[in-house]
Amino acid sequence: MKNVHAKSRRANRRFRLLILLANLMCAAGASAETCGNVAEGEKNLYWGDLHVHTAYSLDAYAFGAIATPKEAYAFARGQPLRMANGETTVIDRPLDFTAVTDHAATYDVMYLCTDPTYQDNTYCSAIREGRGTQEKARDVFNKYLLPLVTDAPPQPPSMCTEAGIDCRAASASQWRRTQFAANEANEPCAFTALIGYEWTATPKGRHWHRNVIFRSEHVPDQAVDYVHFPEVTSLWRELANHCQLEDGCDVVTIPHNINWADGGPTFDVESAEPEHLRNRARYERLAEIHQEKGNSECLPKHINDSGDDCAFERLTDNAAKKRLMASEDIAPDDAWRRMRSSYYRSLLGRGLRAYERSENGLNPMMLGAIGSTDSHFGTPGKVREIDYSGGIASLWLNDEERLALPGYNPGGLVGVWAAENTRSAIFDALQSRAAYATSGPRIGLRFGATATNACDQNQVEYLASMGGVLPASAAAVPTFTVQANRDEKKLAAVQIIKGEFWNGMISEQTIAIAEFPEGQDTVCVSWDDVQFNAKAPAFW
Repeated sequence: MKNVHAKSRRANRRFRLLILLANLMCAAGASAETCGNVAEGEKNLYWGDLHVHTAYSLDAYAFGAIATPKEAYAFARGQPLRMANGETTVIDRPLDFTAVTDHAATYDVMYLCTDPTYQDNTYCSAIREGRGTQEKARDVFNKYLLPLVTDAPPQPPSMCTEAGIDCRAASASQWRRTQFAANEANEPCAFTALIGYEWTATPKGRHWHRNVIFRSEHVPDQAVDYVHFPEVTSLWRELANHCQLEDGCDVVTIPHNINWADGGPTFDVESAEPEHLRNRARYERLAEIHQEKGNSECLPKHINDSGDDCAFERLTDNAAKKRLMASEDIAPDDAWRRMRSSYYRSLLGRGLRAYERSENGLNPMMLGAIGSTDSHFGTPGKVREIDYSGGIASLWLNDEERLALPGYNPGGLVGVWAAENTRSAIFDALQSRAAYATSGPRIGLRFGATATNACDQNQVEYLASMGGVLPASAAAVPTFTVQANRDEKKLAAVQIIKGEFWNGMISEQTIAIAEFPEGQDTVCVSWDDVQFNAKAPAFW
C-alpha cells in the first residue's frame, strides 16, 4: 500500500474519484459478507444501481424495452437478458442491490395499455404501434410522455378522461406489481431489491426529477406522481402524510440528472418556507451526480472557462428544454449561471450559505452523492464502456448510428458502507450518506476526518466518516484520510474538493493530495487542512 502525508496544494484532477462534502468517500474490500459474519461496528462495501427503468415506463416501452421489473432484478444478479432487437446482454459483475424506478406518471397508461381489454383503445393503439423504429418511438415520446411531465400544470392522459376508465385504480395496480417484483426478488443477505419509483417533474423541459426509494415493503397505497402532485413540496407533503415511521415506512427522495435542472424553485433554499427546508433536510439526503445523460458534479464559473476539472462527461444540451423554452430571452452568461446553480457542488455551497443564515443550525442541502445508470432497458449496473450499446434511443440503430448519438455514457454506480446486505442496512447507509458515486468503476473508498496521520496505524479510526459532520472537538488543523483500492485500472491520483462559506462568499478548490504516474493498486493518504477556519461552514 502506498502511504502519503500531504499539506494543502491546488491542482487539476486527472482521475475522477468523487470525494466531496459530508458525503465523504469509502474504500477497501469490495466483497460482500453474508449476514451474521460482520463484527459489531464493522461495515461492508456494497454496489448498486438506484435508477432503472423497464417496460413499465412509457418512454422505455416506446423505445423497445421489453424487460419487466422481475427481469431487471434478475439481470442485476447476473442472469442474461434478451433485448427486443434479438441481442442478449449480461452484466459483467452482479450487483448487491438495485431499485427499479419506473415513471409513476405513466403507471396508469402502461397498466391499461398492456391489458387486452384496451387493445382497441385509440390511445393505447397509438402507443403500441409506435414501437419498432427510432422515429416512431420518438413520436410517441413527444406526443404521449412529454405532455404528462412538461406541462405546467400537467394534464392527465386523454384516455383517463374517457367514461369507465379509472386511471387512479390502474396506477395503484401497476404500483402493486412493482412492489411485488421487488419483494419477490429481495433475498436478505444475498441481494437487496429496494422498492421505488420516479417522480418525473420536467416543467418546460427542466429536469426536477426525483427517485423515491423506500426502506421496506411498507409503502403508501399510491405512488406520488407528477401529474397529480406537480410541486416538490407536494411530493414531500404526500410522503409525510402517507409514509409514517410508526407504520414501518421510511423514504428518501433523490434528485437526478441535475445537469438539466437549470436552477429553479426545486432547489430553492434562499426564500423557501421553514416547512420546505425541514422536509428537504428530512427527505433529500443524496443527489445522483452521474448517469447516462451526463455528469452533474460541477460547471466552471464562467461559460468560456476551459481546462478546469468540470469537463468530465459534461452534457448540458437538453433538447426538450431547448424546444419548450425556445422563446426565452436570457443572456448566455445569465443562462450559464442559472444552469450552474443546480449542479452538485453549487448545491452544497448554497447549503452552507443557508446553514449560516439559519436560526436553528439547519443545512437543508447536506447531500451525499450517488451514481446510477438511468437504464431504460432494464439493465441495472451495465456500465462497462466496452459493452456500451447506447442510451434510450439506440436499440434499433447500428453501431455507426449509435456513435453519432449525443454524448451519453454507460452511467454510474453507487457504493455504500452497510452492516449487511439487507433492505434496512442499505437504506440506513443511504439515509446517513455513507454512500459515494463512481462513473462505473468499482473503486473501494473510505474517507473521513482522523486525529492524526492515520496511514501509520494498523487500523484507521475516523472522528467523522463518510456522510458525517466534523465534530467541534476536531483539531485546529484537521486531518483527513483517504483509503482506496483499484478496480480494473490502477489509481492515478487522489484529490479532495473543499468548499467554504466565508464573508458572504462561497469558495471552492480542488486539492491534489497525491499523484501516482505509474499507478497504484491501493493507497492511503492523510492530508492536513492548514487553511481550516473553524468559523466558516465547509464541506470536503
